[in-house]
Amino acid sequence: MAFGFLRVALTVVWRRSWLFVMLNWLFFGFIVVGALLVQVGVVQVYAWPFGVVLPVEVVNPLLLVCLIFVFNLVLSGFFVVTLTGFAFFGLSLFFLSLRALLWGMLLNGLSTPMFLAVLPTLILEGEGYVLAASVGVVFGLSWLKPDWVYGGEGLSRSEAAKRSLRECALVYILVALVLFAAAVVETVTLVYI
Repeated sequence: MAFGFLRVALTVVWRRSWLFVMLNWLFFGFIVVGALLVQVGVVQVYAWPFGVVLPVEVVNPLLLVCLIFVFNLVLSGFFVVTLTGFAFFGLSLFFLSLRALLWGMLLNGLSTPMFLAVLPTLILEGEGYVLAASVGVVFGLSWLKPDWVYGGEGLSRSEAAKRSLRECALVYILVALVLFAAAVVETVTLVYI
């Protein structure tokens, strides 16, 4: 049953593989751009003037996994990247790019061993946000330009939005799974660093 459900969700993503690939290029490209901007001196990253914002002391790894997962899924994934795209699809692209640019700027200061330690988390969270952005883009386009999402099917805006909402719910299960895996990997990284 679970594998059948995953197969259906992956089929929905596969039908729009062009969007998935484009969003990956956008996200990981902006990480590189952010790192290059800091490297060439166009942008500077300053230390937070109020000390450590979130001291990470892994007392209860299970609690940390849950906190990271909920934060990434609800705040970063849903409210910032997905929900903004429901209003206008371009906002999902903007916030995905902004997040990647900021990550690139922050990651530029890491040593090579530290960067390699956080790379699995970066990839998993990035893929989760890419999937979340694809949900925002597809739903935003479904009510704005239904022919761009369901070309040739002649769906009205409301029909396209309803169909898109069902498909987006399936994809969001994948978002949750990927971001949960990212939370586990991030917690393991924090424990061993």
